[in-house]
Amino acid sequence: MRIVSSICLLCSLIWISSCGRQGSQEVGELVAWPEITHFDDLAFRVDGLVRVKDLDSVREILPKLREAGAQLRISSMPGNVANREEVSLILNDLVSLTKNLEEEELDDVELSNLILGLHPVIEKLIEAAKMPHVHANEGVNSGFLFPIFGTDSKQVGTAEIKLHDDAGDIEVWLMHGGYDGQPWRILSSTTLSLSFPELGKKIDLAVRDHIQNKDESGSATLVDGKTNYFVFPGASGMDPAWLMGGNFAAKAELSFLINTTGPFVLRPHVHR
Repeated sequence: MRIVSSICLLCSLIWISSCGRQGSQEVGELVAWPEITHFDDLAFRVDGLVRVKDLDSVREILPKLREAGAQLRISSMPGNVANREEVSLILNDLVSLTKNLEEEELDDVELSNLILGLHPVIEKLIEAAKMPHVHANEGVNSGFLFPIFGTDSKQVGTAEIKLHDDAGDIEVWLMHGGYDGQPWRILSSTTLSLSFPELGKKIDLAVRDHIQNKDESGSATLVDGKTNYFVFPGASGMDPAWLMGGNFAAKAELSFLINTTGPFVLRPHVHR
């Protein structure tokens, strides 16, 4: 009986120890690491700003990036990451990079190189940890979400814009209100204008057809002659090659009717 009791006690201790490492997450749950997710969102944002050479905006966000970087610790690692040893090594590399951002006298070249080095390391860490890699402003169709403003400069809707890096084609979904708004359907004869002032380019987005106007998932979007879904190049015959590539970034502005997103940085959805 003493042997059985000892074995039971040992098993209990092992189970308690295991629960301590697992924290509040169960095996099989998605890996949630808020500190990495927050830092990733900021790093991706400043990465895009560096690529469009808007370093003034980068320096405005830099204090928030430094603050988020200071929260990256081994102790915050969730218990259910896929490979703790590999993740720990990558995290140490990431922390070293963030410490370099603390230097006060970084010139534009040094700052740009440091910023561009962050996101690739974060991607490796997220992949090693088997975390979902979803950005804060990513929509249900894996595009990026941008507010739409009316003539009074108040938000009236949201545009989800998905640029495909492999083909340079663009899909846009319009929604009323915020990120979780209902489809904003307008006449299918409408065209959306996407301008790239710094590149001297402008393109139009239109429906695929006036029958069903299916999106790339095969869902029909046309209701009573109205739709919230528009594409480029569609039937325009324009060459989208200049929009291709995972590292594409450009300042853009989407306009239609009397509404506009205002300037934003267009980045692609990357196909892996």
